[in-house]
Amino acid sequence: MDTTAPYFETYSDSYLTLHCPCGSENLHQRETTIFERYEDEPMTTVIAQKGRDVEVYHSPSEDTRNPSARRHGLIIRFECEQCSIGKYSKRLELAIWQHKGSTFVGWVDG
Repeated sequence: MDTTAPYFETYSDSYLTLHCPCGSENLHQRETTIFERYEDEPMTTVIAQKGRDVEVYHSPSEDTRNPSARRHGLIIRFECEQCSIGKYSKRLELAIWQHKGSTFVGWVDG
């Protein structure tokens, strides 16, 4: 899974704003997918939210889009007001995943 580092801008002492790769900060969250996987488990629990619909299922770990190769992960799909990425063209997805005790964040090629 190829990733690109996201750009954040300081909004206040407590918050950062996330920017689209085009530079816009006008992003809308559209879908969320949570991957619940204990270290190297062969099955992953997937919780997928789109609008008001939620789906929970178990899938072989290698068949999921989990950004972590071994543990838990999260993908949030966005839509950009400025460039329309995520609306009419390729997916705009931010991934958060764990690897060896560290937490990583990156835009994922969708």
